[in-house]
Amino acid sequence: MNFQIPIPTDSEGFYSLRCPHCKGRFKAQAGDIDAEETIDLFCPSCGLMAESSNFTPPEIIEHATIIVKNYAQEQMFKAFKQSSKKLKGSGIKIKVTKPKEELPKILTEDENLEEITLICCDKTIKLDLDQIASVVYCPYCGVN
Repeated sequence: MNFQIPIPTDSEGFYSLRCPHCKGRFKAQAGDIDAEETIDLFCPSCGLMAESSNFTPPEIIEHATIIVKNYAQEQMFKAFKQSSKKLKGSGIKIKVTKPKEELPKILTEDENLEEITLICCDKTIKLDLDQIASVVYCPYCGVN
């Protein structure tokens, strides 16, 4: 079984990211993050590096977890429902009720971020105005 959950982007195609070290938030274009050569990222705020998957914010992980949970419950419901039909007339009775689906939390966009273009890698990211006023590290090559 193959089950994919798309990671949500903002209206301009940017992923929300959070540094696993300093917890600083920023956004990067989905195409740049999904590129095969993007394995590790540098935090634009603290400059520390980690695997790109470690920059996934907790609210997106929670969102995906709810989607997976709902899918698993639906698959189990279908399997038990089929089993209960096969057992009809055998004297064994199974009552199956559809599980209540949990709604994933609505992911909101952070409107206080400004786009900047990084000259070193010719890529665009979004940062908080406070971050732009200080030293900014390139998430792709680490140059400041």
